[in-house]
Amino acid sequence: MALSLCLAFLYAVGTVVVLPSPQELVLGAAAYAPGWAVILVAVAGRACGAYLLFFAGDRLKRRIRWGGREERVRRWAAQLERWVNRLGAPALFLFLLLPGFPDTAVSYVLALFNRRPWAFALAFAGAAALRLSLAFLGIYYVLGRG
Repeated sequence: MALSLCLAFLYAVGTVVVLPSPQELVLGAAAYAPGWAVILVAVAGRACGAYLLFFAGDRLKRRIRWGGREERVRRWAAQLERWVNRLGAPALFLFLLLPGFPDTAVSYVLALFNRRPWAFALAFAGAAALRLSLAFLGIYYVLGRG
């Protein structure tokens, strides 16, 4: 049970940072551990992964030097940053609710231009909790009734 929960945590971190796969696949660990524990560990993994990704994006943003020749790129990046920060965590939360959608690439863009690490991580955690709970209940309902 402990190994499956550890792997569920690592997979959840990986879906934010490097794995372009749906987070619902972590529910396979529910065969070896209680479903609520898998969801709780996966939510914690998604929040930790989002927090790490935010700081990686912040560090990358500081390293990028926008030169004079890339004026168009700099303006585009400034507009994207304003858009991300105007919409904020609620929009990120709603976007992350799309079931079965691998959100790794979008996570990178949002991490690069976001300014609030806790809101970023909580949006990931909240959306993961809701998505995984609904998916687990759907699987339980189908397997329990079928």
